[in-house]
This record gives sequence, C-alpha cells and structure tokens, in this order.
Amino acid sequence: MTQTATVEQVLGGGRVRIAVARQSACGHDCENCAGCGAQAGTVRAVAEDPLGVCVGDRVEVASDNRRIIGIAALVYLLPFAAFFVGYALGSLTGNPLLHALITVVVTAAGCFPAVLCDRRSRRQGGIRFTIQRKL
Repeated sequence: MTQTATVEQVLGGGRVRIAVARQSACGHDCENCAGCGAQAGTVRAVAEDPLGVCVGDRVEVASDNRRIIGIAALVYLLPFAAFFVGYALGSLTGNPLLHALITVVVTAAGCFPAVLCDRRSRRQGGIRFTIQRKL
C-alpha cells in the first residue's frame, strides 16, 4: 500500500522519521455521511530512505501489505472463529450458564493473540515503511 508522507527528521543510517496522514475507508467525508465520527490524524513512523531525502520533502512511501493483511486476519478472523468454537464447546455442556461462560472465555482467548501482536509491533516500531519516490 502506498501513501503520501512528509519527512520530519533525518535519523541517519538510511532512515527518516515521517508523518503519514491516517487513511480510512470512508475518506473522512464526515459532513456528507454523518457516520462513525472517526477522526483524521497523523501517524508518525520511521521509514527506510534509499533516496536520501531532506526534512520537509513530500514522499511516497510503501508499507508491507502481507504484514497488514496478516494482522487484519489475526484481529478480525481469529476472535470470530473462536466465538463459534466456544459456542460449539459450550453447547456440549447442556447448562445455559456454563454454555455462555465457555463461549465468552474462548472468544476472549481468541482476542489475546491480537493484543500480543499489537504489543510486539509497538516495540518493533509499528508498520515498516520504505520511501519509493520523492514527490
């Protein structure tokens, strides 16, 4: 996925700090849809700089799509699947309270890997960007 960013700081070692406008599916056209109330913002990240850009340059950066798709699957699909597994296991008990408890516990356990992935990603600096070209 490519995005436009602004170089904020040259860090050395072929890396720069960039500011990337947060992307959303709706394009933050809130006055026309009055929808979710999501807020536009800026994400600051470190990017690999093979071109030698300067502070203030507008650049096109690319992120690793495979990693983003994997994280999305982990965040959305694993808890969804865990819910159905928990529901099926709970239904074997015959007790409605135990059924609900097992469903909740297994669903929560399905969310746990996403939390771990988020913490690991934050320690490693989040999504990795590479500068493709200077605009």
